[in-house]
Amino acid sequence: MYAATLLLLSTLLLLATLPSALPAATSPPFQITHLQLHEVQNGNTTFAFTVHDPDPLTNATQRCTGKWTTGTSGYPQGSYETCGNSSFGWNMYAYTNCQNFVLGIEHSFTDPSVGEPPYDQILEFGKGKVTMLDLACTAQIGRVKCEQVWGGRIEAPIYAVVAKRR
Repeated sequence: MYAATLLLLSTLLLLATLPSALPAATSPPFQITHLQLHEVQNGNTTFAFTVHDPDPLTNATQRCTGKWTTGTSGYPQGSYETCGNSSFGWNMYAYTNCQNFVLGIEHSFTDPSVGEPPYDQILEFGKGKVTMLDLACTAQIGRVKCEQVWGGRIEAPIYAVVAKRR
């Protein structure tokens, strides 16, 4: 009896650890292009980029924008700012400065393979690291203007996928 219980517990423990070792998603990473960040001292920081989900099920693209007071943490943190009237959202997952930050992306879409409506919704989360190598910046007195290097693409690998009810 003791050996059977020990074997069962060992098997359950092994099975419980396996999913954590697997990747969270098999979807291709989100692609970030046309990123622009403009800081004005004693003014506002404006931020814009285009995000694309290359997954054949969605193949969606959206322009995202934001604005906050320069020198503050007024950018979206934790919760996501909706990109226009779309199924994409963004936040600053981590922010050191205008040339070093991690952009958080979320995308919701319908996937009939996960269930019948209203249980057919998927929400994917990705993170894309942006560094000074991704940007071409110019500085003038009181202003910094950074734009994504021409032809560059920042990838935001998907780290979590959630099925949700509409």
